[in-house]
Amino acid sequence: MKSEVELQHFYEEEFRALLEPLEQYRLANVRRVRLFSYLALVSVIISGLCILSELSFLVVVFIIPTFFFLGFAFQVLLKLSAHLTKQYKYEILPKLLGFLYEDYEYIARQKIAKSVLEKSMLMSRHLVSVEGEDFMRFRMGDASIMFCEAKGVSDLEKVVFRGIFISASFNKNFTSKTFVLPKKFSALREKVKISLQYDFAQVKLEDAAFNSKFSVYGSDQVEARYLLTPSLMNRIMEYQRKTKRSISFSFVDNKLYCTIPQYNDLFEPTLFKPFNFEFVMENYTPLKLYTDLVEDLNLNLQIWSKE
Repeated sequence: MKSEVELQHFYEEEFRALLEPLEQYRLANVRRVRLFSYLALVSVIISGLCILSELSFLVVVFIIPTFFFLGFAFQVLLKLSAHLTKQYKYEILPKLLGFLYEDYEYIARQKIAKSVLEKSMLMSRHLVSVEGEDFMRFRMGDASIMFCEAKGVSDLEKVVFRGIFISASFNKNFTSKTFVLPKKFSALREKVKISLQYDFAQVKLEDAAFNSKFSVYGSDQVEARYLLTPSLMNRIMEYQRKTKRSISFSFVDNKLYCTIPQYNDLFEPTLFKPFNFEFVMENYTPLKLYTDLVEDLNLNLQIWSKE
């Protein structure tokens, strides 16, 4: 992935020009929204003055335009949002991804399949449906990583998970199942344990700092320790510090899965904020964070052989 310095050069030399037409369109329509909103406010104020002046019969004359002005403002907002979203997700964001990564795939309205989320065994309940968007897949060296914004819903219409779901290739061969879960989510640990449909034991590790933040469960104590080397445990703790979230990991069928709770929509255009370098950085930062998982966990290094 390109560095922030390289991104700055790209923005100044090329990307700013791509964003400028979108910014001008945004500004023009925001001015229209503000105008209609001001007119609606003026109508409300005049209506209030009519009431205070015992001229109630004039209220209808001024209050009716209020609804028209608010309706116009709402229509402009809807049109603005739809246009910015379409242009950004289908024209602008792919160009940014193409600059940052050599090998990528992006599908705006695609999500990771429900079967993949279930395979991770990190969902606390049976999933009935999965909503999601902004599917991204990257090939980085010998590893691949894919993620999307996802919301998993159970049969009770309860949101089981909302955030970033990540699936990455892992250059280790393993047949057991291992789970690294936030220490404070004891209830989640039990739910995951039930979802396994068989007992698995807590794995005792020698890293006190890691044990204070995470609980590890697995179906094979030896293989769990083989997976969670001291270096990998350090990288997981560092990754948690970067995300500032209660992240969870699972190692299932030669895949690494990661869930990162997230309640704000990412990779979305903003209606009332300019399309400037700060906006670009708001997209660059999470991209770097999630794809850094490959490098941070050494997934792209053939330090373990697959047989």
